Amino acid sequence: MFHGSYEHTIDPKGRISIPAKFRDVLVGKGDDRIMVTNFIVDGMRCLDVYPMDEWLKFEEEVRKRPKFESRMVMFQNYYLGGACECVLDTHGRILIPPVLRKYADLKREVALVSALEKFRIWDQEVWNKVHGAAEDKLMQDPDFLSDIGF
Repeated sequence: MFHGSYEHTIDPKGRISIPAKFRDVLVGKGDDRIMVTNFIVDGMRCLDVYPMDEWLKFEEEVRKRPKFESRMVMFQNYYLGGACECVLDTHGRILIPPVLRKYADLKREVALVSALEKFRIWDQEVWNKVHGAAEDKLMQDPDFLSDIGF
Protein backbone atom coordinates (compact mmCIF):
# COMPACT_ATOMS: atom_id res chain seq x y z
CA MET A 1 0.00 0.00 0.00
CA PHE A 2 1.03 3.56 -0.64
CA HIS A 3 0.92 6.13 2.17
CA GLY A 4 1.35 9.90 2.33
CA SER A 5 1.80 12.70 -0.16
CA TYR A 6 4.95 14.16 -1.66
CA GLU A 7 5.80 17.26 -3.65
CA HIS A 8 8.06 16.86 -6.67
CA THR A 9 8.90 18.58 -9.92
CA ILE A 10 8.64 17.42 -13.50
CA ASP A 11 11.87 17.83 -15.43
CA PRO A 12 11.88 19.41 -18.92
CA LYS A 13 11.65 15.94 -20.52
CA GLY A 14 8.47 15.09 -18.57
CA ARG A 15 10.06 12.79 -16.00
CA ILE A 16 8.93 12.60 -12.38
CA SER A 17 11.00 11.11 -9.60
CA ILE A 18 8.89 8.62 -7.66
CA PRO A 19 9.19 9.18 -3.88
CA ALA A 20 11.47 6.66 -2.17
CA LYS A 21 8.64 5.22 -0.05
CA PHE A 22 6.52 4.68 -3.18
CA ARG A 23 9.53 3.17 -5.00
CA ASP A 24 10.03 0.76 -2.11
CA VAL A 25 6.48 -0.53 -2.63
CA LEU A 26 7.05 -0.89 -6.39
CA VAL A 27 10.46 -2.57 -6.00
CA GLY A 28 8.97 -4.93 -3.39
CA LYS A 29 6.54 -6.14 -6.04
CA GLY A 30 9.45 -7.12 -8.30
CA ASP A 31 8.13 -5.27 -11.35
CA ASP A 32 9.39 -1.89 -12.56
CA ARG A 33 6.36 -1.36 -14.81
CA ILE A 34 3.44 0.83 -13.80
CA MET A 35 0.24 1.84 -15.54
CA VAL A 36 -0.73 5.52 -15.67
CA THR A 37 -4.16 6.72 -16.76
CA ASN A 38 -6.44 9.74 -16.62
CA PHE A 39 -8.85 10.28 -13.74
CA ILE A 40 -11.24 12.93 -12.40
CA VAL A 41 -12.04 13.74 -8.77
CA ASP A 42 -14.82 16.28 -8.21
CA GLY A 43 -14.26 17.75 -11.65
CA MET A 44 -10.49 18.06 -11.14
CA ARG A 45 -8.15 16.12 -13.43
CA CYS A 46 -5.27 13.99 -12.21
CA LEU A 47 -3.51 10.75 -13.10
CA ASP A 48 -4.02 7.36 -11.49
CA VAL A 49 -0.84 5.28 -11.16
CA TYR A 50 -1.01 1.52 -10.57
CA PRO A 51 1.72 -1.03 -9.96
CA MET A 52 1.33 -3.59 -12.75
CA ASP A 53 0.01 -6.34 -10.47
CA GLU A 54 -2.74 -4.05 -9.16
CA TRP A 55 -3.61 -2.94 -12.69
CA LEU A 56 -4.02 -6.57 -13.74
CA LYS A 57 -6.35 -7.17 -10.77
CA PHE A 58 -8.34 -4.11 -11.80
CA GLU A 59 -8.60 -5.39 -15.39
CA GLU A 60 -9.97 -8.69 -14.06
CA GLU A 61 -12.69 -6.79 -12.21
CA VAL A 62 -13.54 -4.89 -15.38
CA ARG A 63 -13.82 -8.17 -17.30
CA LYS A 64 -16.54 -9.32 -14.88
CA ARG A 65 -18.76 -6.36 -15.78
CA PRO A 66 -21.29 -6.28 -18.63
CA LYS A 67 -19.22 -5.65 -21.76
CA PHE A 68 -21.87 -3.85 -23.77
CA GLU A 69 -23.55 -1.77 -21.09
CA SER A 70 -23.20 1.84 -22.27
CA ARG A 71 -21.74 3.20 -19.02
CA MET A 72 -19.15 0.43 -18.97
CA VAL A 73 -18.20 1.13 -22.59
CA MET A 74 -17.87 4.83 -21.77
CA PHE A 75 -15.74 4.04 -18.72
CA GLN A 76 -13.51 1.69 -20.73
CA ASN A 77 -13.06 4.28 -23.46
CA TYR A 78 -12.06 6.89 -20.90
CA TYR A 79 -10.08 5.01 -18.26
CA LEU A 80 -8.64 2.03 -20.12
CA GLY A 81 -8.23 3.95 -23.37
CA GLY A 82 -6.12 6.58 -21.59
CA ALA A 83 -3.79 4.08 -19.93
CA CYS A 84 -0.08 4.05 -20.75
CA GLU A 85 2.54 1.65 -19.44
CA CYS A 86 5.59 3.37 -17.96
CA VAL A 87 8.81 1.91 -16.59
CA LEU A 88 10.87 3.10 -13.63
CA ASP A 89 14.32 4.08 -14.83
CA THR A 90 17.52 3.40 -12.88
CA HIS A 91 17.10 6.78 -11.10
CA GLY A 92 13.58 5.96 -9.88
CA ARG A 93 11.82 8.20 -12.38
CA ILE A 94 9.00 7.65 -14.84
CA LEU A 95 8.38 9.49 -18.07
CA ILE A 96 4.79 10.73 -18.13
CA PRO A 97 3.58 10.62 -21.76
CA PRO A 98 2.83 14.10 -23.17
CA VAL A 99 -0.85 13.29 -23.71
CA LEU A 100 -1.29 12.48 -20.01
CA ARG A 101 0.75 15.50 -18.86
CA LYS A 102 -1.51 17.66 -21.00
CA TYR A 103 -4.69 15.92 -19.79
CA ALA A 104 -3.88 16.55 -16.11
CA ASP A 105 -2.42 20.00 -16.91
CA LEU A 106 0.76 19.06 -15.06
CA LYS A 107 3.08 21.99 -14.74
CA ARG A 108 6.46 21.97 -13.04
CA GLU A 109 5.26 21.37 -9.46
CA VAL A 110 3.27 18.19 -8.80
CA ALA A 111 1.96 16.21 -5.84
CA LEU A 112 2.09 12.40 -5.65
CA VAL A 113 -0.66 11.28 -3.29
CA SER A 114 -1.43 7.82 -1.93
CA ALA A 115 -4.70 6.09 -2.79
CA LEU A 116 -4.15 2.70 -1.10
CA GLU A 117 -3.12 0.20 -3.83
CA LYS A 118 -2.29 3.02 -6.25
CA PHE A 119 -1.30 6.67 -6.11
CA ARG A 120 -2.30 9.81 -7.94
CA ILE A 121 -0.29 12.54 -9.62
CA TRP A 122 -1.79 16.03 -9.38
CA ASP A 123 -0.68 19.43 -10.52
CA GLN A 124 0.35 21.01 -7.20
CA GLU A 125 -2.10 23.94 -7.47
CA VAL A 126 -4.99 21.60 -8.26
CA TRP A 127 -4.03 19.29 -5.39
CA ASN A 128 -4.02 22.24 -2.99
CA LYS A 129 -7.60 23.05 -4.07
CA VAL A 130 -8.79 19.43 -3.83
CA HIS A 131 -7.17 18.93 -0.44
CA GLY A 132 -8.49 22.26 0.87
CA ALA A 133 -12.03 21.46 -0.31
CA ALA A 134 -11.89 18.09 1.46
CA GLU A 135 -10.71 19.74 4.66
CA ASP A 136 -13.46 22.37 4.44
CA LYS A 137 -16.10 19.66 3.94
CA LEU A 138 -14.81 17.66 6.91
CA MET A 139 -14.82 20.75 9.12
CA GLN A 140 -18.31 21.89 8.05
CA ASP A 141 -20.03 18.51 8.10
CA PRO A 142 -19.27 16.48 11.24
CA ASP A 143 -21.34 13.57 9.89
CA PHE A 144 -19.50 13.41 6.57
CA LEU A 145 -17.48 10.31 7.43
CA SER A 146 -20.33 8.55 9.20
CA ASP A 147 -22.43 9.03 6.05
CA ILE A 148 -19.91 6.88 4.16
CA GLY A 149 -19.63 4.20 6.83
CA PHE A 150 -16.90 5.50 9.18
